[in-house]
Amino acid sequence: MIIDYFIRRKTKDKMAETKQMLFAKNLVCVCVEQVQNGDFSGLLYHQYADDPINFTGATDFLVKMEGLMDDWDFPQRGLAERFFKKENRDNAHKPHHLKTNDDRLPIEIIQDVNGVRNVQNKKGSLATFVVQVVYRQDATWQGHVIHQEKNEKKDFRSALELIKYMDASVNEQK
Repeated sequence: MIIDYFIRRKTKDKMAETKQMLFAKNLVCVCVEQVQNGDFSGLLYHQYADDPINFTGATDFLVKMEGLMDDWDFPQRGLAERFFKKENRDNAHKPHHLKTNDDRLPIEIIQDVNGVRNVQNKKGSLATFVVQVVYRQDATWQGHVIHQEKNEKKDFRSALELIKYMDASVNEQK
């Protein structure tokens, strides 16, 4: 379930400031710390761990986000992963480490075990994005991203569109 809402705060000028926020089980805060050779790197924060996940470029960001969603089994894949080697295929079908007789999704079990943290208060030195992937269909992602410094919310229809938006936003701020 997605809940979007605005928070209004009074400023010194007595005008209301609106802050975009998302609320969902699979929010990830992407803190961009540096840009090197045209590629951004930084930290991923998610709601179920205190420690961030380091990523060293856009490709590493995509791989680590995909890994998180696979661990959570949320959102579920629209297409099954394919393998060329038999041993990779066999390893992929091992039961999930959180599977029990419970009917809940792994992300719900993780939520109960680890609790939930607020990730929307983290800040990257160059840029901060709050990402929610709503669907993983057609071998890519669809969802929402909030660029916190601009207080701007965008929908994306693919992982490439998300990366292009993040890259343009980071390069615009430099």
